[in-house]
Amino acid sequence: MQRPDISALRERQSDGDYLLPAYEDWCFSRIPGTVADVLGADVGSRLPEAATDAYDDVSRVVVFLVDGFGLAQWDGERERVPFLRRFERAGRVTPLTSVYPSETAAAMNTFHSASLPSEHGVVGWYVYDPDTDEQFEALPFLRKDGSTPERIDFEDVADAESIYPELVAAGVETHQVTPFPNDSTVPHTYDPEDLSTFSESFTDAAREASDPSYIFAYLPQTDAVAHHAGVDSDEYRETAAETFDRVTEAVETLAETSGDDDGQTLVCITADHGLIDTVPEENVDLSAPPFDIISDLQTLTDGTPVRYSGSARNVHLHLRPDRIDPVYDLLTAELDARVLRKHEVLESDLFGPNPSETFEHRLGDLVVVHRDSSVWYGDEDRGKLDFVAMHGGMHPDEMLIPFATATLDSLVE
Repeated sequence: MQRPDISALRERQSDGDYLLPAYEDWCFSRIPGTVADVLGADVGSRLPEAATDAYDDVSRVVVFLVDGFGLAQWDGERERVPFLRRFERAGRVTPLTSVYPSETAAAMNTFHSASLPSEHGVVGWYVYDPDTDEQFEALPFLRKDGSTPERIDFEDVADAESIYPELVAAGVETHQVTPFPNDSTVPHTYDPEDLSTFSESFTDAAREASDPSYIFAYLPQTDAVAHHAGVDSDEYRETAAETFDRVTEAVETLAETSGDDDGQTLVCITADHGLIDTVPEENVDLSAPPFDIISDLQTLTDGTPVRYSGSARNVHLHLRPDRIDPVYDLLTAELDARVLRKHEVLESDLFGPNPSETFEHRLGDLVVVHRDSSVWYGDEDRGKLDFVAMHGGMHPDEMLIPFATATLDSLVE
């Protein structure tokens, strides 16, 4: 199978104005299995051979995951960020789709477990777990009021096992450079508010790793600034430039610390999802007319409405049984959106095949995916409705991501 170009992948996966995940081949979910395979381990499904067939004798893989830096963002910043043009000349950029939902909590649980959202059950940034009567943010595992959930453990947020013990058992030493430590790997934490701290942590990882090794580096800064300023903003461009300045430094560090063995270092850049700019004034408030659906929602045992499930581009509505049909009719009449009933989601494999019981229990009675706006509840501060750049839905700019690969030697020549 040949690597697709972006037009071919877009055409194949298009469903009207929406883009479906390519779980069967060219999908973000297959990156962890591909990394493992290149290093001689087996942790799950990999990308087709054409994604990495140019790389032999690899003893170290380094993945830079730039949160929210989809193919649209790569293309938009290419002329302003010399490193992206340098990377394209040195290697290749393979288009992939994200998983659905195209958002961090679901995608990162996929990345660290090689399982799909339908399997691990993280349906979005917010999760309602009826088995424990909890609604919470999957990342950073907090309730909306900032308290820690008491009836579910963090280890049970995702119904999946980490890939890292398997990599260690296969002899692959794994290091992570992230704002949050992972006990399954050798952690190197840094302050996400100060990108200069990333460089020191990455240097420590590069110096300490013994090959065969896998270094994973997570950079969330572009996503964070885009939410507030949008991708078409000076703030976003400045953050993207600084992010890739740090990636450039990291590549130089790899060259300085690489050993004399015969193995190659494979450098990868990818993203969990892309971004689209919404118009905050046009985003949809489900707690305001003509919707006013708060009273239609299921409640926790203490009477609290289940408002937080999914995200503003992937809304899961857990409704009173007698209100499912009326709310469905209202939303389909008023919104430029896909409104999917639970059985339609399961039949379509939108979140992936083989749904687990955990996923089925957490899946909303209705799932709302607006074409290009956010749909959420108007908190006192309007919350997600005031965000500019968003993700989580099936817009092509959310769903299409890069899997850019090059050998270290080709990057530093």
